[in-house]
Amino acid sequence: MRVFFVQLFIFLFAASTVADEKPTKIRLTNGEWAPYQSEDLPGYGVSSQLVTKAFEAVGIDVEYGFFPWNRAMLLVEQGAWDGTFMWVLTPERERLYLASDPLFVLREVIFYSKNNPVEATELEDLNGKVMGALDSSAFGQQFAPLIDDGSIIVARVPNNQQLFQMLAMGRVDFVPELETSGYEAALEHLTEDQQKQIGHLERLAYPWSYHLLISRQTEHGPYFLDAFNRGMEIIRANGEFDRIIGPYIRPRSLN
Repeated sequence: MRVFFVQLFIFLFAASTVADEKPTKIRLTNGEWAPYQSEDLPGYGVSSQLVTKAFEAVGIDVEYGFFPWNRAMLLVEQGAWDGTFMWVLTPERERLYLASDPLFVLREVIFYSKNNPVEATELEDLNGKVMGALDSSAFGQQFAPLIDDGSIIVARVPNNQQLFQMLAMGRVDFVPELETSGYEAALEHLTEDQQKQIGHLERLAYPWSYHLLISRQTEHGPYFLDAFNRGMEIIRANGEFDRIIGPYIRPRSLN
Protein backbone atom coordinates (compact mmCIF):
# COMPACT_ATOMS: atom_id res chain seq x y z
CA MET A 1 0.00 0.00 0.00
CA ARG A 2 2.84 2.36 0.83
CA VAL A 3 4.40 1.70 -2.59
CA PHE A 4 1.04 2.40 -4.21
CA PHE A 5 0.72 5.82 -2.53
CA VAL A 6 4.29 6.71 -3.39
CA GLN A 7 3.67 5.85 -7.05
CA LEU A 8 0.39 7.77 -7.01
CA PHE A 9 2.13 10.81 -5.56
CA ILE A 10 4.85 10.63 -8.21
CA PHE A 11 2.23 10.33 -10.96
CA LEU A 12 0.18 13.28 -9.68
CA PHE A 13 3.30 15.41 -9.22
CA ALA A 14 4.45 14.63 -12.74
CA ALA A 15 1.01 15.40 -14.19
CA SER A 16 0.89 18.67 -12.27
CA THR A 17 4.35 19.62 -13.51
CA VAL A 18 3.36 18.94 -17.12
CA ALA A 19 0.16 20.95 -16.69
CA ASP A 20 2.14 23.87 -15.27
CA GLU A 21 4.68 23.92 -18.10
CA LYS A 22 4.29 26.96 -20.32
CA PRO A 23 4.48 26.54 -24.10
CA THR A 24 7.67 27.70 -25.82
CA LYS A 25 6.23 27.83 -29.33
CA ILE A 26 3.27 29.61 -30.92
CA ARG A 27 1.80 28.98 -34.40
CA LEU A 28 0.58 32.10 -36.21
CA THR A 29 -1.18 32.48 -39.54
CA ASN A 30 0.30 35.06 -41.88
CA GLY A 31 -0.41 36.44 -45.35
CA GLU A 32 0.73 38.69 -48.18
CA TRP A 33 0.73 42.39 -47.32
CA ALA A 34 4.05 44.03 -48.20
CA PRO A 35 6.04 45.53 -46.59
CA TYR A 36 4.54 44.23 -43.35
CA GLN A 37 3.92 40.56 -44.11
CA SER A 38 5.06 38.32 -46.95
CA GLU A 39 6.45 34.84 -47.39
CA ASP A 40 8.97 36.32 -49.85
CA LEU A 41 10.38 39.11 -47.64
CA PRO A 42 13.31 38.81 -45.19
CA GLY A 43 11.97 37.67 -41.84
CA TYR A 44 8.54 37.43 -43.53
CA GLY A 45 8.17 41.22 -43.49
CA VAL A 46 8.75 43.88 -40.86
CA SER A 47 5.54 43.19 -38.93
CA SER A 48 6.46 39.50 -38.74
CA GLN A 49 9.96 40.46 -37.57
CA LEU A 50 8.39 42.59 -34.84
CA VAL A 51 6.14 39.76 -33.65
CA THR A 52 9.05 37.31 -33.75
CA LYS A 53 11.24 39.59 -31.63
CA ALA A 54 8.48 40.27 -29.10
CA PHE A 55 7.88 36.55 -28.52
CA GLU A 56 11.62 35.84 -28.58
CA ALA A 57 12.06 38.34 -25.74
CA VAL A 58 9.87 36.14 -23.52
CA GLY A 59 11.27 32.78 -24.64
CA ILE A 60 8.68 31.76 -27.25
CA ASP A 61 9.48 30.67 -30.82
CA VAL A 62 7.09 31.45 -33.67
CA GLU A 63 6.01 29.19 -36.50
CA TYR A 64 4.32 30.98 -39.42
CA GLY A 65 1.85 29.55 -41.89
CA PHE A 66 0.88 31.56 -44.99
CA PHE A 67 -2.73 31.53 -46.16
CA PRO A 68 -5.29 33.71 -47.96
CA TRP A 69 -6.57 36.21 -45.41
CA ASN A 70 -10.06 34.71 -45.03
CA ARG A 71 -8.58 31.29 -44.31
CA ALA A 72 -5.92 32.78 -42.01
CA MET A 73 -8.64 34.11 -39.73
CA LEU A 74 -10.86 31.03 -39.93
CA LEU A 75 -8.03 28.69 -38.93
CA VAL A 76 -7.44 30.76 -35.80
CA GLU A 77 -11.14 31.10 -35.02
CA GLN A 78 -11.41 27.29 -35.13
CA GLY A 79 -8.30 26.79 -32.98
CA ALA A 80 -6.29 25.00 -35.68
CA TRP A 81 -3.64 27.75 -35.30
CA ASP A 82 -2.92 29.83 -32.20
CA GLY A 83 -3.11 33.36 -33.56
CA THR A 84 -2.89 35.80 -36.45
CA PHE A 85 -1.81 39.40 -37.10
CA MET A 86 -1.82 42.34 -37.93
CA TRP A 87 -5.50 43.19 -37.62
CA VAL A 88 -7.58 46.17 -36.61
CA LEU A 89 -10.25 45.54 -33.99
CA THR A 90 -13.93 45.33 -34.79
CA PRO A 91 -16.74 44.26 -32.44
CA GLU A 92 -16.95 40.91 -34.25
CA ARG A 93 -13.21 40.26 -33.95
CA GLU A 94 -13.21 41.16 -30.27
CA ARG A 95 -15.98 38.60 -29.79
CA LEU A 96 -14.14 35.84 -31.69
CA TYR A 97 -10.53 36.41 -30.58
CA LEU A 98 -8.35 37.61 -27.72
CA ALA A 99 -6.72 40.89 -28.77
CA SER A 100 -3.26 42.15 -27.81
CA ASP A 101 -2.28 45.65 -26.85
CA PRO A 102 -1.70 47.82 -29.95
CA LEU A 103 1.40 47.07 -32.02
CA PHE A 104 1.33 50.52 -33.64
CA VAL A 105 -1.05 52.99 -35.30
CA LEU A 106 -1.04 53.61 -39.06
CA ARG A 107 -3.05 55.92 -41.27
CA GLU A 108 -5.67 54.76 -43.77
CA VAL A 109 -6.22 57.11 -46.71
CA ILE A 110 -8.38 57.13 -49.83
CA PHE A 111 -6.39 56.29 -52.97
CA TYR A 112 -7.52 57.27 -56.46
CA SER A 113 -6.13 57.48 -59.98
CA LYS A 114 -5.59 60.93 -61.48
CA ASN A 115 -6.99 59.50 -64.71
CA ASN A 116 -10.27 59.19 -62.80
CA PRO A 117 -9.96 62.01 -60.25
CA VAL A 118 -11.93 61.93 -57.01
CA GLU A 119 -12.73 65.05 -55.02
CA ALA A 120 -14.17 64.64 -51.55
CA THR A 121 -13.99 66.38 -48.21
CA GLU A 122 -16.55 64.14 -46.48
CA LEU A 123 -17.64 60.53 -46.89
CA GLU A 124 -20.95 61.38 -48.58
CA ASP A 125 -19.03 63.01 -51.45
CA LEU A 126 -18.16 59.48 -52.60
CA ASN A 127 -21.78 58.43 -53.14
CA GLY A 128 -22.22 56.62 -56.43
CA LYS A 129 -18.60 55.46 -56.55
CA VAL A 130 -17.17 51.92 -56.63
CA MET A 131 -14.82 51.13 -53.76
CA GLY A 132 -12.09 48.49 -54.05
CA ALA A 133 -11.27 46.52 -50.91
CA LEU A 134 -9.38 43.45 -49.74
CA ASP A 135 -11.13 40.30 -48.58
CA SER A 136 -11.48 40.27 -44.77
CA SER A 137 -10.16 43.84 -44.53
CA ALA A 138 -11.81 46.33 -42.18
CA PHE A 139 -10.53 49.22 -44.31
CA GLY A 140 -13.39 51.42 -45.43
CA GLN A 141 -15.45 50.45 -42.38
CA GLN A 142 -16.40 54.12 -42.07
CA PHE A 143 -18.35 53.68 -45.31
CA ALA A 144 -20.56 50.90 -43.87
CA PRO A 145 -23.78 52.99 -43.73
CA LEU A 146 -23.29 54.11 -47.34
CA ILE A 147 -22.56 50.54 -48.45
CA ASP A 148 -25.61 49.21 -46.61
CA ASP A 149 -27.97 51.65 -48.30
CA GLY A 150 -26.41 51.09 -51.74
CA SER A 151 -24.81 54.52 -52.09
CA ILE A 152 -21.39 52.89 -52.55
CA ILE A 153 -20.66 49.60 -54.34
CA VAL A 154 -17.80 47.39 -53.08
CA ALA A 155 -15.55 45.19 -55.25
CA ARG A 156 -13.44 42.81 -53.14
CA VAL A 157 -10.24 41.04 -54.22
CA PRO A 158 -7.74 38.81 -52.38
CA ASN A 159 -4.56 40.93 -52.58
CA ASN A 160 -3.14 44.42 -53.03
CA GLN A 161 -1.71 43.61 -56.45
CA GLN A 162 -5.18 43.09 -57.92
CA LEU A 163 -6.59 45.97 -55.89
CA PHE A 164 -4.22 48.62 -57.22
CA GLN A 165 -4.24 47.25 -60.75
CA MET A 166 -8.03 47.63 -60.70
CA LEU A 167 -7.60 51.20 -59.46
CA ALA A 168 -5.05 52.03 -62.18
CA MET A 169 -7.31 50.56 -64.89
CA GLY A 170 -10.36 52.47 -63.67
CA ARG A 171 -12.32 49.38 -62.63
CA VAL A 172 -12.83 50.91 -59.17
CA ASP A 173 -13.03 54.60 -58.29
CA PHE A 174 -11.21 54.59 -54.98
CA VAL A 175 -9.42 52.32 -52.54
CA PRO A 176 -9.17 52.78 -48.75
CA GLU A 177 -5.74 51.44 -47.72
CA LEU A 178 -2.82 52.27 -45.48
CA GLU A 179 -0.79 55.14 -46.85
CA THR A 180 2.33 53.00 -46.38
CA SER A 181 1.23 49.68 -47.90
CA GLY A 182 -0.83 51.42 -50.59
CA TYR A 183 2.14 53.22 -52.07
CA GLU A 184 4.23 50.08 -51.56
CA ALA A 185 1.70 48.17 -53.70
CA ALA A 186 1.78 50.87 -56.39
CA LEU A 187 5.58 50.77 -56.52
CA GLU A 188 5.66 46.98 -56.71
CA HIS A 189 2.78 46.19 -59.03
CA LEU A 190 2.14 49.18 -61.32
CA THR A 191 4.05 50.51 -64.30
CA GLU A 192 5.93 53.82 -63.93
CA ASP A 193 3.21 55.64 -65.88
CA GLN A 194 0.50 54.12 -63.67
CA GLN A 195 2.44 55.01 -60.51
CA LYS A 196 2.49 58.67 -61.51
CA GLN A 197 -1.31 58.67 -61.59
CA ILE A 198 -1.83 57.36 -58.04
CA GLY A 199 -2.68 59.88 -55.34
CA HIS A 200 -4.65 60.05 -52.11
CA LEU A 201 -7.13 62.34 -50.36
CA GLU A 202 -5.46 63.98 -47.40
CA ARG A 203 -8.75 65.19 -45.91
CA LEU A 204 -10.21 61.72 -45.31
CA ALA A 205 -7.36 60.10 -43.38
CA TYR A 206 -8.41 57.55 -40.77
CA PRO A 207 -6.14 56.16 -37.98
CA TRP A 208 -6.02 52.39 -37.34
CA SER A 209 -4.53 50.55 -34.38
CA TYR A 210 -3.09 47.10 -35.18
CA HIS A 211 -3.20 44.00 -32.99
CA LEU A 212 -2.24 40.36 -32.64
CA LEU A 213 -5.32 38.14 -32.34
CA ILE A 214 -5.21 34.89 -30.34
CA SER A 215 -7.72 32.06 -30.70
CA ARG A 216 -10.24 31.63 -27.90
CA GLN A 217 -10.04 27.89 -28.64
CA THR A 218 -6.32 27.68 -27.81
CA GLU A 219 -5.60 26.27 -24.34
CA HIS A 220 -2.77 28.70 -23.63
CA GLY A 221 -4.42 31.73 -25.24
CA PRO A 222 -4.32 34.05 -22.20
CA TYR A 223 -0.69 33.08 -21.55
CA PHE A 224 0.31 33.81 -25.16
CA LEU A 225 -1.48 37.16 -25.02
CA ASP A 226 0.19 38.23 -21.77
CA ALA A 227 3.59 37.02 -23.00
CA PHE A 228 3.28 38.97 -26.24
CA ASN A 229 2.29 42.18 -24.48
CA ARG A 230 5.28 41.79 -22.13
CA GLY A 231 7.55 41.08 -25.09
CA MET A 232 6.38 44.23 -26.87
CA GLU A 233 7.19 46.29 -23.78
CA ILE A 234 10.69 44.79 -23.72
CA ILE A 235 11.50 45.53 -27.37
CA ARG A 236 10.10 49.04 -27.10
CA ALA A 237 12.41 49.67 -24.16
CA ASN A 238 15.54 48.18 -25.76
CA GLY A 239 15.15 49.95 -29.11
CA GLU A 240 14.32 46.88 -31.24
CA PHE A 241 10.84 48.22 -31.98
CA ASP A 242 12.10 51.45 -33.56
CA ARG A 243 14.88 49.67 -35.40
CA ILE A 244 12.49 47.22 -37.04
CA ILE A 245 9.33 49.18 -37.74
CA GLY A 246 10.39 52.84 -37.60
CA PRO A 247 11.24 53.25 -41.32
CA TYR A 248 8.01 51.53 -42.36
CA ILE A 249 5.55 53.67 -40.46
CA ARG A 250 6.13 56.42 -43.04
CA PRO A 251 5.10 55.89 -46.69
CA ARG A 252 7.65 55.63 -49.48
CA SER A 253 7.52 58.29 -52.20
CA LEU A 254 6.43 57.55 -55.76
CA ASN A 255 8.68 60.35 -57.05
